[in-house]
Amino acid sequence: MRLHRLPSLAATLTALCLPLLATQAAQADGFFSRVPTVHVATAPTESQAQLADQLRAQGYTDVVLSSIPATPANPHPEGNSSLTGNPWQTPVHAGWNGVAVKGGQTVQVYADF
Repeated sequence: MRLHRLPSLAATLTALCLPLLATQAAQADGFFSRVPTVHVATAPTESQAQLADQLRAQGYTDVVLSSIPATPANPHPEGNSSLTGNPWQTPVHAGWNGVAVKGGQTVQVYADF
């Protein structure tokens, strides 16, 4: 193969792959959609019960806060009652703390110090 043909080969391959990439991007749109979140300014000395009270005052319901943050290995610790049962004794941690509902939509709750 001659070297002067490489740019045209690359252009041909790119043209052939563009429709595939466009299809993948359209399918991936739902996968990469933004997760609804609420950020609440808190003090590091607040308990999760106080954070829940703040959220309820702003119209949120079904507030469930976890004593540990979500991780890839445990993406929903708020579903474990042993991690959500002591909000008065659990300090708020910076970042993700749990979930709440407002207007029928579940949001991820983040505490900002």
